[in-house]
Amino acid sequence: MAQTPAQVQIGAARIWTGVTKPASGGPPTITPIDAAGVPTGGGDEVGYTTGPATFSYKQVKNPIMAEQSLNPVDVYVTSEEGSLVFEAMERTFATLKLAFDNVSNASGVGEDLFYGGDSTGLSSVFTTCCVLTSRRRLAPTKFEVLTVYKAYSVEGIQLAYTRTKESTYKVTMSALIDTTRTVGDRLFQWYRQQV
Repeated sequence: MAQTPAQVQIGAARIWTGVTKPASGGPPTITPIDAAGVPTGGGDEVGYTTGPATFSYKQVKNPIMAEQSLNPVDVYVTSEEGSLVFEAMERTFATLKLAFDNVSNASGVGEDLFYGGDSTGLSSVFTTCCVLTSRRRLAPTKFEVLTVYKAYSVEGIQLAYTRTKESTYKVTMSALIDTTRTVGDRLFQWYRQQV
């Protein structure tokens, strides 16, 4: 195996929410993007972010311990976890809607409004399809593309107001299983366009 510096990824992410999901299957249809890395399935771009956008995925595994061995004799998967975390700079309606989550909102001529407190019952949780694209460092027409099929906001929102720096807010999206999709293709897809 050779060491190949061109395989090192350095590149900012662009993030969209509300994107139309690609067709499911095994393997699924990949999320289509245009030459600029924009998903062709619509959606709202979150705009400028600061710091890294971080995708995390893991299978939670439990070892099987037997009395006859000092070490695990096997292992099994008990659950999966996936998330996408980023710190937004722009206060776009779509991104604020993710961060405020289960509160009422309205966007009209002259204002974007979010209001809440003491809901009349169980709140339904807003879910969305999130897509992240990142241009490949030495191949500017190629991208790494992540799609989280169904995600919901878990952090809420903290808005800071200060004279000395930009006001940003953290958005943490946690992945849910999308039961409308084929088994084995219900959480996410990630692909890297080849050079």
